Amino acid sequence: MTRLTPDQVNAIPVHPASQGFDTHHLAVEKYSFQAAIQPATSSIAFVWSHGTSFHKEMLHPLMKRVLDALRSLPQYEQIDLVFYGWDSRNHGDSARLNDGHVNTPGYTWFDHGMDTQQVVKAMGLREKHNKVIGIAHSVGGTAMLLAEFMHPGTFDGVCLIDPVMNIKPREQKKRGERFPLSAAILKRRDTWESREACLQSLSKRPYWQKFLPGVLDNYVNYGLYDAPDGTVKLKCPKEEEALTYDCGTYGSVASLHSLRGMVVPVHVIHASRSTFASKEIIQQVKTSSPLVTNTVVEASHLVPGENPDILVPEILSFVNRVVVASTNHRSKL
Repeated sequence: MTRLTPDQVNAIPVHPASQGFDTHHLAVEKYSFQAAIQPATSSIAFVWSHGTSFHKEMLHPLMKRVLDALRSLPQYEQIDLVFYGWDSRNHGDSARLNDGHVNTPGYTWFDHGMDTQQVVKAMGLREKHNKVIGIAHSVGGTAMLLAEFMHPGTFDGVCLIDPVMNIKPREQKKRGERFPLSAAILKRRDTWESREACLQSLSKRPYWQKFLPGVLDNYVNYGLYDAPDGTVKLKCPKEEEALTYDCGTYGSVASLHSLRGMVVPVHVIHASRSTFASKEIIQQVKTSSPLVTNTVVEASHLVPGENPDILVPEILSFVNRVVVASTNHRSKL
């Protein structure tokens, strides 16, 4: 099991312009890694956003690999690296903070995008760090792109791992239907006698067998809570999980077309076996803007949990690109 130890645990309000602004909060953890050579010359903040159905700790194995890789490079010996992991408002620890009023009628991926920007703003990342880089998976990536589109300059660069994008909205007659995955989510089990029983049950299922053991361990250990009746339950209510898939009709389209208006570097990592990486979408991303690059890795949509190692070179290359781009920009001022 790979669990990064936070040096700060926070509960911040959701974005003031979003649905549920007066009741909802976000769980944000800070993980600080000082430069090997002190005093540090600069500080880079990394904001990590998870996908739907998951939570921040499921990205920890990938985060640890990226940290180790950065620390192996001499150019980062004198740079403090600070990671920020957070749970979307109806997932993980945020769902527990919002227990009893987690449901928000009208909530969309645009609200998720504003919450992403709120993490940067409420935590004061622009003021505390020289650079802020976003790394996000799935719907977390879609929301991060929407955050940067609605609030340009929130990030110095964003790296998106198989974000959910669509070329056009679903037809009106289909919008009354549930997203196919939503129906399956509502039928699945969300309560077990113990964490051990949950792990044993999930380990037998083909879907969960795709994940590295450490990722599945984190799902079980940090995605469940102890209920008053002695059982363990998913922190994310399955009704909320299903609704998150259902409310992305416009956000998934806006995110794709927002790429043309990006003012910071963006790198999109598509997964070859993902339903969200059609040839048409890959081509649109590729030709959207000189600031946008993309690549395809041999993996499924679950790549951060299945094969995080394949993502590390892409993320490192992007981080170097952001650092060099900002350095070149300053030298011209």
